[in-house]
Amino acid sequence: MTKNADKTVTLAELLNQCGKGGEANPITLPEGWTQGRTAFGGVSTALAYHAASHIEDSLPGLRSAQIAFTGPLFGALTAETKMLRRGRSTAFVQSELFGDKGLGLHCNFIFASERETAIQSHDMTPPDFPPLPNEEELHSGPPQFFTSKMEFVGKRIDTSIKTNRLTRWMRLKDREYLDPVAEILCMGDSLPPSIMGLLDKNAMVSSMNWQINIIADHPATTDGWWLIDSQTHHADHGASSQFMSIWNSDQQLIATGMQSVAYYA
Repeated sequence: MTKNADKTVTLAELLNQCGKGGEANPITLPEGWTQGRTAFGGVSTALAYHAASHIEDSLPGLRSAQIAFTGPLFGALTAETKMLRRGRSTAFVQSELFGDKGLGLHCNFIFASERETAIQSHDMTPPDFPPLPNEEELHSGPPQFFTSKMEFVGKRIDTSIKTNRLTRWMRLKDREYLDPVAEILCMGDSLPPSIMGLLDKNAMVSSMNWQINIIADHPATTDGWWLIDSQTHHADHGASSQFMSIWNSDQQLIATGMQSVAYYA
């Protein structure tokens, strides 16, 4: 990966590089999809999901994912998948990404068919929804950073405001030909860890693992906007735990999650 690497590659184009059916095709990750010395966690998760979802034909929809960020990912990446168990309505698929330094991402994806149920429960307090952004107030990050692929209002985080909760509308610039679940997995990790809202100065933080559950049967939104909400509910001894949720432009819950984040401050 060089400073002259192509930064115009879209998420859909990256996903198309993934192998299918357990193949290990090389993926060339441009600098514009990185954060520092590693791949952006959302894009690496989307790549692993895409490879897993193509391990065989006619998999049901994704319901849950467990993601471990095991090491840095850069250079030429490969995705390797393995069917752990295939039942009549559920499939457990392991998907891993390898880079120049070896294993960088380990995921377990659970695909499950919809079922008729007698019990339904919807008991999650929504965040305060800011207005949907206007086109004239949008901007992106620097070209060498993954946020150059996205649009948002203001800063993703304002360190002058001490808060344990971050809530922002975020969207990809290029959204054509995307599986909406891959888009959600990419965007779900687009905010900094919410522990950064409590720090007095810039410090190194690193997501260690991520549990995400897809709530919506058919995820969709208007004009690509997803509201990402993240709240640190515990931090001590260099490890924080945060709850997360993703909502669409109609204020409908799409996914819930939780991350463990290491911080050095």
